[in-house]
Amino acid sequence: MKETGQEIAIKVQRPDVEEQIALDMYLLRGVGAFLKKFAGINTDAVGTVDAWGAGFVDELDYLAEARNSEGFMDGIASTPLKDVVFAPRVLDGLSTRSVLTTEWVDGERLDRSSNEDVTVLCSIAMNTYLTMMLELGTLHCDPVRC
Repeated sequence: MKETGQEIAIKVQRPDVEEQIALDMYLLRGVGAFLKKFAGINTDAVGTVDAWGAGFVDELDYLAEARNSEGFMDGIASTPLKDVVFAPRVLDGLSTRSVLTTEWVDGERLDRSSNEDVTVLCSIAMNTYLTMMLELGTLHCDPVRC
């Protein structure tokens, strides 16, 4: 940020992404209904697509993502992972439903890490996912390509 010199990360939603998702879900619903009718698939393909689409739409609310990130930090603080994993701090005054601003976190890509680091980091990731699902009752994950 210019005022403070703090490095930040800004995630900006693509324009018209809601319309793109709606069209994709409409087309997938048609494919699901077709497959159920003509391929004899014994499942609720349309219901599955609807649930999937609802998840996509939920992911578009960056204020909810900010709340989830804060909830993750609150939950992880009560576990042995509290000094090992974290989510970047959200800058509330610079975030909206379609823009998420967080502190910048320096890191290293896993595919560029040493084999020893990969083993340790994958173990930490697995422990974190299991802790979230089994102890905290929620799964917060936002894999991002760098």
